[in-house]
Amino acid sequence: MSIKVIMTAAVLSALAIVSTASAQTAGTAQNSKGDMARCQQLFSQRARYHANGSEPTGQDVQAEMALQDCKAGHYDAAIATLEGMLRQKGIPVPPQSQTANAPR
Repeated sequence: MSIKVIMTAAVLSALAIVSTASAQTAGTAQNSKGDMARCQQLFSQRARYHANGSEPTGQDVQAEMALQDCKAGHYDAAIATLEGMLRQKGIPVPPQSQTANAPR
């Protein structure tokens, strides 16, 4: 094989790797948007049922911390926490909206 053929193959290989990495990053960004939307949806649902204007409770702080976890990219744990809090209080867990429907 000539040097040109080897160089061309190496360049094509590198481009394929970069292209795959870019596609995965784009997919992750889309999932992140969907997961963040789900966190916001759950947090808002809880706030609707607990908007009483009183002093914050321990659960209010826990919900805020879960929302901060979402903002830090820890979606799975935060979503599970928020959903658990809703279920524990008998608050209906809303179905995922179209924007939050990206697979996790």
